[in-house]
Amino acid sequence: MFEEINKHKIIVSKDKGLYYIPNIITLNPADKLFKATNWLVNEALVDFEKTHRDVEERRKTIGYSQKNIDDIEELSIRLGSRTQGYVNQICLMEDILIFEYKRMADLIAEASSDKVKLIPEQDYATLRLRLSSIRKFRNKVVAHTAYTKPKKEDNPETVVRSLLNLFPRECGITLGGNYFSGFSQHISQLPIITIFNWEEEIKPIFEDWKKLFINKLNEIGFQCPLENKKYSVKVAYPHLVRHSKK
Repeated sequence: MFEEINKHKIIVSKDKGLYYIPNIITLNPADKLFKATNWLVNEALVDFEKTHRDVEERRKTIGYSQKNIDDIEELSIRLGSRTQGYVNQICLMEDILIFEYKRMADLIAEASSDKVKLIPEQDYATLRLRLSSIRKFRNKVVAHTAYTKPKKEDNPETVVRSLLNLFPRECGITLGGNYFSGFSQHISQLPIITIFNWEEEIKPIFEDWKKLFINKLNEIGFQCPLENKKYSVKVAYPHLVRHSKK
């Protein structure tokens, strides 16, 4: 996934030092997080489907079963745990990509004497917006609950729901919708989150992050070599860049 960006890597030289864009240690952890999230989602799906198949078979053969009730409750606990990990891993990937993009922008601006300027907040604004619900859920529920660390803007419904939405309702697949009727006059500020939107909604966002990096690195590469009194900038692997465009 993200390691494909390395084919378009840029080298910035200063005196005897070399700076790689992206950094040589950055994309491997991000790539592993992506694979780990794929695995986590698949595990959740397999577990969900198997548990419900088993429950349905018992209903057909013996009717009421305490085992069914227990299995559904345990499933909701496992699904909640996996969704919490899912949210955190997505935010970790986004944090790495944002940091690396800003680093690229700062290095290239300095090394090119501002001839090449990227505007990070503008370039990835839409991508951040598309992940804003995940980020908000993490900040209010998964990093720490608003219940234990409320902020001034958190209304009572948000505070209570932050604790009630660590796990889905039995037979449910979402976090964020569980509520306490005592505060129903308030509107929850929590988004609704599900681990099962990975393929259709979340994975394409990271595909677009990859495209953004590759496009910007290629834009820089078209202008290389760049030189000033302190720096020189060149494409690290021009043969790989040419091959990827075929």
